[in-house]
Amino acid sequence: MVRKLILAVFMPVLVVLLSCLVGCPMYTAVAFKYAQAGGDPGGGGSVAEDPAGVTSTAAAITLAWDPPPSPVQTYKLFFRIHDTSTWYSLLPDVTAGPSPEYTVQHDDVKSGIFDFGVKAVNEDAESNMHISVETTAQPDTGWYLVWEQ
Repeated sequence: MVRKLILAVFMPVLVVLLSCLVGCPMYTAVAFKYAQAGGDPGGGGSVAEDPAGVTSTAAAITLAWDPPPSPVQTYKLFFRIHDTSTWYSLLPDVTAGPSPEYTVQHDDVKSGIFDFGVKAVNEDAESNMHISVETTAQPDTGWYLVWEQ
């Protein structure tokens, strides 16, 4: 009886872990932090001293972020080569929702080392860009993607 219970509890967990090892998309998050007075879209956190390198060989990754407390109509997504200053538009119009996310295909950016950024847009303003290497990202060490395929 106990053996069946253990198998019933741990077998689904083992199946999920094994399926992720053989090719499920990596899930990474970029978080917003709003700290300015008056509820204005705030700047991101400071750039982390030692952001974590996240390696992926998947065909796609999913970026997710927390919505700000103020209303948002859309988001703009950006990427850049890690440790450079030029940002490129990844997607200019991501529909706002309670759990915003976007799946990036490897073919969109190819192999390399990348930082990602997101801006919130409403009818009056656009937030500062919040980037993956900031301390407001999850993990709070900041992160960058090493995409190999």
